[in-house]
Amino acid sequence: MTLVVDASVVVAALASADATGQWAESVLAGQPLAAPHLMPAEAASILHRAELAGEISADTASLAHADLGRLRVEYFPYDPFADRIWELRSQGPAAPPHPAETLDYSYEQQVEMLRKVRRGVADCDTSSKRVELQMTALAESSGELERRADQARAAGQPGLAQESLAKKNAVEAELGELRNQYQSIRQQADRLTAASQRLQAKITDFSRRQQQAGERTGRPGLSSYQAWYVALAEFLGAKLATLDTRLPLMPGPRCGFCLPPPPA
Repeated sequence: MTLVVDASVVVAALASADATGQWAESVLAGQPLAAPHLMPAEAASILHRAELAGEISADTASLAHADLGRLRVEYFPYDPFADRIWELRSQGPAAPPHPAETLDYSYEQQVEMLRKVRRGVADCDTSSKRVELQMTALAESSGELERRADQARAAGQPGLAQESLAKKNAVEAELGELRNQYQSIRQQADRLTAASQRLQAKITDFSRRQQQAGERTGRPGLSSYQAWYVALAEFLGAKLATLDTRLPLMPGPRCGFCLPPPPA
């Protein structure tokens, strides 16, 4: 069955190596794809902004853009869906929450920040594992040099013993530096993990408030572009794959949704 994919899923599949990116990649590989004909332009714009913000490298952005052009997606124009798009959109956006309840950042900015923080946690985990391996190797080297020094002393070779001990001291100094580095990495990982938890709580609360606002007003918060994706999915009898977990909460869409699994 065909699956409608929005730009958020496509960009995650092409440029993200985290769990969401892996999920998105499996989505693109699993079945025939469809999208509004402007989806590649939107995806390219997201890649460009991510590169400018330093979230991805220039090489990653270029490779993802090249892969974007090779995706096997059936593209659909606006006109056949104009009436349904306007029907979804014409009810107007959901009333905004009270200013005192507004988050410091928009929902999209919070989500992007959460992804960046989680990438930071993953990078810390990778770095700490690499440092652990280095510390293990140095500890083994220190022990071996201590044994050589003992053997040299037993053999009446004090000069050789002194040389082994000097090397051991150098190894121990390097090991001490690595221990400090490891501790710093783990502290950074703990701070990022705490920040990730706070952001996730804010995102969840923001979604809840948006849903409640929509229920109070009876008006969906769909933009015209979101409505285009929804209308296309309805027409094809397909699900819409998106990273925007708010869409299924909005009244109006008559299509199913394919969403990433919740974070572990």
